[in-house]
Amino acid sequence: MRLVFPDARVWKYAIASISNIVEEASFIINSEGLRLRSLDPSKVVLVDYTIPHTGFEEFEVDGEVTVGVNLSDLSRVLKRSTKSDRLELGVMDSGRLVVALKGRGVRKFILPSIQSLAEQVPELSIQFKARARMVSTVFRDIVSELEVMGEAVEFITKPSERALIARTTSDLGEAELELSEERGMLLEFSADSEERSSYSIDYLSDIAVASQAADEAVFEYASAIPCKIEFILPEGGRLKFYVAPRTE
Repeated sequence: MRLVFPDARVWKYAIASISNIVEEASFIINSEGLRLRSLDPSKVVLVDYTIPHTGFEEFEVDGEVTVGVNLSDLSRVLKRSTKSDRLELGVMDSGRLVVALKGRGVRKFILPSIQSLAEQVPELSIQFKARARMVSTVFRDIVSELEVMGEAVEFITKPSERALIARTTSDLGEAELELSEERGMLLEFSADSEERSSYSIDYLSDIAVASQAADEAVFEYASAIPCKIEFILPEGGRLKFYVAPRTE
């Protein structure tokens, strides 16, 4: 197996975010591309990371390959990547993962093989009732502004105002952000009814790290159901997080 991705920094931030949620997981590589799909230990967050085969500069794989990875170790390696680095991934006969950063010189790292079976996580079918598309840094800013005040973020749709409210309440006080197309915070917004649901700020903070890998993010949710946070990555990649609602 040999995969070459044009910008190692995309992986740097994507894997940093994923490793905050899941410590070990398996990449599945086949003719369609690469995919990692895993639940966090508490079963609050489902991670779904995909890159189509067309997103790689070089893509060589025979059949289907499963590579178990300690994501914290992989993240530490990828943090060494710079602006000019391409990422090359390979697998040794022993099953160990070879990670090469190629830019001004070549740095090669070999990570131990993790005997981790790919999780049989069913595909989700969720009826979201609100959708907000935004520049990815806007999602990061929402979390950054509110995490100093509370432990959860409540999202509320205002269909008549075409706005999404994000707010938190704690003993320290309250904080609220209003996002809309009119004010330039949202690129698109759709909702036919008022929806409200709360999600843990700790998980949202871990997820927000991925905003540095993407240009856009899409947030979808409905009352009292998991939300979906999807980062639109370069080269056709997608990084999705499904987060269970917080119940008091």
